[in-house]
Amino acid sequence: MEAKFAVRGEVLVVELNGRLDFESAVPFRRTCLEKLTSEKVVFDLRGLSFVGSLGLTDFVRTLDDLSKQSSTGVKFCGVSTEFRRLFEAGGLASHDIFESQDKAVQSFSALNI
Repeated sequence: MEAKFAVRGEVLVVELNGRLDFESAVPFRRTCLEKLTSEKVVFDLRGLSFVGSLGLTDFVRTLDDLSKQSSTGVKFCGVSTEFRRLFEAGGLASHDIFESQDKAVQSFSALNI
């Protein structure tokens, strides 16, 4: 899995690409929980795919923990049907999922965060 970072105004957009696997889970978790809890973050999952279940639980748990620890909130876009099911199973269904990166980014200013 690769992550590309871009700043759009006051929002950090993290585009995740490639295969979600077990080897990427630990560095992803460390980066998220050490560096992103004070950021307005949008995760764009359009380019992310998974093969098998290894790493999925850790991935969803990391996103849930980040959402709980974040002082500004976390938004998602480009979430496939498969990832939506995983989010729901992992308790992330209540978090903001948007159809486009633009809408996810704009949602932060709509909340005046």
